[in-house]
Amino acid sequence: MQFIIKQRYLYVIAFLMMARPSFAEQCPTPHNIKDRKINRDYEWTIDERRTLDDVLSVEKLYSIRIRNNGEYVACYYSGGKNLLRLDGKPLEQPCTLRVVSGQWNIAENGERVCAEDDRGLCVYDVKCDAVNDLKE
Repeated sequence: MQFIIKQRYLYVIAFLMMARPSFAEQCPTPHNIKDRKINRDYEWTIDERRTLDDVLSVEKLYSIRIRNNGEYVACYYSGGKNLLRLDGKPLEQPCTLRVVSGQWNIAENGERVCAEDDRGLCVYDVKCDAVNDLKE
């Protein structure tokens, strides 16, 4: 009897380890960028004229925008003499980004712009539609 109970616990633990939880997301902090601990569920891109030194010299996240109808997030940083924009698009497709919390304004072009003084309060998440849902 105890073996069956232990086996059930093992199944539950295995399921929890394999399940992909959905967490709210934020733009990487300058500290996380410097430590190279950015979310690997996104394709991160920068301007091709930027160097690794430009990326690693970021000091402050000053703006967050959800662009192109939720296709990607644009994170704007200042640091030293440079400004840097880091764009993040979810690797899993078809997916869109949506607002979870924080104060966001809608710009004339439809972008959602974080209006919080503390940019860490502007949280978004990824909504992915199953391929079968799109065909129906």
